[in-house]
Formats: sequence, structure tokens, C-alpha cells
Amino acid sequence: MTFASTASTSGETGARQNTLEKLKEFYRHLDSAALSKLADIYHQQTVLIDPVGRHAGIDALRNYFEKLLAQTQHCRFDIQQTLTDGEETVLIWKMFYAHPRINKGKERVLEGSSHLRFSENRVIYQRDYYDLGAMLYEHVPVLGSVVKALKSRLSS
Repeated sequence: MTFASTASTSGETGARQNTLEKLKEFYRHLDSAALSKLADIYHQQTVLIDPVGRHAGIDALRNYFEKLLAQTQHCRFDIQQTLTDGEETVLIWKMFYAHPRINKGKERVLEGSSHLRFSENRVIYQRDYYDLGAMLYEHVPVLGSVVKALKSRLSS
């Protein structure tokens, strides 16, 4: 589903669409080599917010990804849906990842979404939404059983 904005020209829309396609490709094949493409996708003053923290500026974003990739065996995304309205986009995705200390290094799947805003045809704002408990806390001994018990009680 895509909504057209009357405020932008077709050239701007095309350039944003091109950046969006680069971003999707970046996340489909997330690895250290892909980090060289960050400046083609993200604005220098970009801000990424997720349940782990806030990362302001492209250098902080690069550092965040470097640490993430150093800690995981692999991490990639399957973008399942893209919703765009003017200079904002929402991506619905599944992340496939493996961490040596989570689930004995076996691949896990986490569903989430990203809210994106564009400036100068680059992503200037990204807010990721996902269940950090499902990603991390539920797999920590003792803490995992507490989180699962709390979720069970809340859903009853």
C-alpha cells in the first residue's frame, strides 16, 4: 500500500524510492561489507532509536552496526511490507539472527517494524519496534523464566 504525497515532486519521490530500495537491500544482506553503504542510505544527522538505545549521527550508527555484527553469527531481514506516505515509510519485517550465547547459536526469528523519515533523500529518522524480551531476555537463564511467567500472567 502506498499513498502519494502532493508535496513532493516525482523526482524527489523517485530518489526516496531508490534510497528505500538500497535500505531494503542493506538489511537483506546485513554484514560488515554492507556498512560501506550507510552514507548512501542514511543522512549524516540520522537518528536510530530501538529498544536497545538511541544512536545519533552516521558514525554512531556505523559503530552500533559494527558491534551488533561482531556479536552475532549472522543477522538479516526479510522486509514483508512497505507502507509509504510522503516522506515517511513503515517497514514490516522479520529478522533472522543467530547469537552464540542465545538458543545455543541456533537461528531465531523476531518480528518487528521500522518507522522511517526522509530528508534530502536519505533516512534521517528510524524508530524500530520489536519485542526485546523475545529477542534477548527470554533466553537468559533465570531471567528468561521470569519474563515468560510475566507474559503468561498478563495474557491470562
